Amino acid sequence: MAEKEFKAQNAETEDKLIAKAKRGDVYSFERLVEKYQKKIYYLALRMTKSHDAADDLAQESFIKAFYSLKSFKEGYSFSAWVYRICMNLTINYLKRQKFTLPESQLKEGSLESLSDTVKADSINHLAKKELMEKIEQEIESLPVEFKSTFILRTYENLSYEEIAQALKISRGTVMSRLFRARERLKKNLKGYL
Repeated sequence: MAEKEFKAQNAETEDKLIAKAKRGDVYSFERLVEKYQKKIYYLALRMTKSHDAADDLAQESFIKAFYSLKSFKEGYSFSAWVYRICMNLTINYLKRQKFTLPESQLKEGSLESLSDTVKADSINHLAKKELMEKIEQEIESLPVEFKSTFILRTYENLSYEEIAQALKISRGTVMSRLFRARERLKKNLKGYL
């Protein structure tokens, strides 16, 4: 029960911050940015694999959110709204860049942390590192609509409803894209897993 009360208080506080920010209170908007800036940055980073691009896209997302705040409808999820802004900007960025990442630039992402928890000898560690790189590579090769849905669910842990709101698609489309993304990954990683 205490968790529900905390969430209700947190939502109420967020609603107050949004209302104040809509009236021009920059400090209230800064508090909202502080709350979500890491999540938005990491979302952009997972999509672009570029720290500079992710930093720029996160900043641009909040600038766009600030100037569009009057159009934000109370009762909706602010986080899903900001995720949608970031995802749209990121997809546009990827389209402009015709984004392809050479293997030499692949970096060990959040999946690398899985191998950190397993104590193994150096051969095992290298095999796991290779597997993590292959998984990251396969995620990177997914079509943008599958990749964005997969990342929001797997890395950001958003619910189907939140993903649907963030991407402006139906819950069924979210489920379909996730299924298709997982099937592609399973097929392409068959020899590795």
